[in-house]
Amino acid sequence: MSVTSEIRAGAPVEEIKIVVNSLYLSLEYLLGRIEAASGPEAAAEARQALIENLRSGDIDMAIMESRKTYDFVLSVAESLPVPGDRTASAH
Repeated sequence: MSVTSEIRAGAPVEEIKIVVNSLYLSLEYLLGRIEAASGPEAAAEARQALIENLRSGDIDMAIMESRKTYDFVLSVAESLPVPGDRTASAH
């Protein structure tokens, strides 16, 4: 499997949804592992750092040329549950 920052032209919408949902679940899993290893505060800090880095452009957003795409990616990250907050709703 090759690593790429581009979605091939003509990729079906359903395939893109699967990729986005898989990445969301992977991030959620990673936050859970951080929480288990280092506690809810560390996991919440990791989640917040991800969101802040997306907002500030520290994570390379050059592949997202449209504001609509950028806003979508940010909204997915922001919808990740806050570790330690059992009242937060999942994606």
